[in-house]
Amino acid sequence: MRINRLKITPIGFIVIGLIFACFLFTGTSQADNHGKERGWFEREGQHRPSLFGRDDEGNETAGQMAAWLLAAANLPVVLSMLIRWTNKFVPMVNGLKDALTRFNRLQKKHLMRLHYFINPIVLGVALWHWLSSRCRSTALPEWGFIVMVALIALGLIVKFKLSPKPLRKRVYRLHTQPLLFLAMVMVLTIGHLIVD
Repeated sequence: MRINRLKITPIGFIVIGLIFACFLFTGTSQADNHGKERGWFEREGQHRPSLFGRDDEGNETAGQMAAWLLAAANLPVVLSMLIRWTNKFVPMVNGLKDALTRFNRLQKKHLMRLHYFINPIVLGVALWHWLSSRCRSTALPEWGFIVMVALIALGLIVKFKLSPKPLRKRVYRLHTQPLLFLAMVMVLTIGHLIVD
């Protein structure tokens, strides 16, 4: 079985952005009433007591920490993807293209350590956030968390070469699928909009 890397063109990004904007608009319009009147996505008694015994609506600090750490940890990856796609799809002078390629190598050399070390920390902070603020109104944040766990586990398997040698290329390709990361971000964002 061969897993091909999905290539997203700039038009694909525009389409994905428009779909995301539609979900954002519908999610916020239905979930922003905070108990005043129940919308499509809300049910009575939706917030469960956390495992720590508090009946709060969420540990916002842990959630914000997880979001910012996730952004910092994946900044080098996003920069690298943007530079590669720019070099591929945007017509440029060769000198500028070479400069972007050199910058990409340099930033990957120095910033990929963030990716390796912060993502497992993100997993711990996200777990703390989930344990202290579970909500029954939607399961989307849990699905996003499952995708996050899978992506981080695949990353650890790639980094420490834990898979059998014939499977390493497939595991790497699966871990580096941009659509998986975009799906995780979209599911987490929409789920949190519904919960709020």
